[in-house]
Amino acid sequence: MEDVFSIIQAIVPDIQEVLTLRVAILHELAQASHRIGRKALAEKVQVTERVLRTAIDVLREQSLVDVNNAGITITAFGRRKLVSFNAVAKKANRLYDLERAVKQKLNLDHCWVIPGDADQDYFVYEVLSQAVQEVLSTHLPLGRNVIAVTGGSTLANVGDYFDERLSSDRELIFVPTRGGVGGSIHIQSNNVGGLMAQRTNSTFIPLFIPEKINQDTSKILLMDPSIKKAIEMSQQADCLLLSVGAAEVMADRRDITPQQLEAIIQGKAVGEAFGVFYNREGEEVIRLPRMGIQIEHLKQIRMLITVVGGASKAEATSAFFKLAPTHGWLICDEGIANQVLTGEAL
Repeated sequence: MEDVFSIIQAIVPDIQEVLTLRVAILHELAQASHRIGRKALAEKVQVTERVLRTAIDVLREQSLVDVNNAGITITAFGRRKLVSFNAVAKKANRLYDLERAVKQKLNLDHCWVIPGDADQDYFVYEVLSQAVQEVLSTHLPLGRNVIAVTGGSTLANVGDYFDERLSSDRELIFVPTRGGVGGSIHIQSNNVGGLMAQRTNSTFIPLFIPEKINQDTSKILLMDPSIKKAIEMSQQADCLLLSVGAAEVMADRRDITPQQLEAIIQGKAVGEAFGVFYNREGEEVIRLPRMGIQIEHLKQIRMLITVVGGASKAEATSAFFKLAPTHGWLICDEGIANQVLTGEAL
């Protein structure tokens, strides 16, 4: 069956050129951190200022952009429409075939592929966030739900676009899956869970402990009611939002010993999740001690949502699903999907 864009283009042949330019303008404005002048914007979308002015006038009349002496910016309404367009364009671009192929290759229950590659385009994270929220809104029951959250840059970026619509008619409780690790503060599990709770006007249960502690210290800390509660809630969560990382990135982010680093290198680890470094066959190379949810707990969590962005994480993603349960969702971008299937980037 023909997609709707093909039918419209047959009736209005010049719509493709007009649509492509306007979407390109909105896309450039969405990525900008400040207003852009007409000359600079015209150069970015590769048209003359005269052509740009005509397009901007139409977009302004539709309340999609705002124009003043300081330059041009996308409106909140324009940003929402751009995200919606990308979701619709996904269907027109027949990414469903890509989803089916990835789902079959990785033996997944569900897969959602969104256009683009987060390694090349930061805006992809906003579309990833919309996909995650749509899955949660559709599949989480109304009422009380505990959502466990891992850390990492992907979920931090995705969580930044969460909004209160997700908690409509729901009591959401976000809980971290682990204590603190190395790297930036904003990508820690505590911070990511707290961010999602804040954006959705929900409850957050913190877990303020270091991740790397010995067994004796762990036993003492587990006697603390608040720590015990947070860990138990994460292990028994209704939903787990997780991501995976490339082995070299995660090894650099964590405070590991030279011996552990050597094991990671010698074992040819390609990815890491829940303190487990694994190779391309999904075999455990080395496991770092940690408090919080363990990879063995995943099979008992009803709803798993793995969110990954950027083709550079494709190998880590493929290998992860040889190690972990596959009863949930993979939400990823086109860059990862293509790499998983063919080894070729966009």
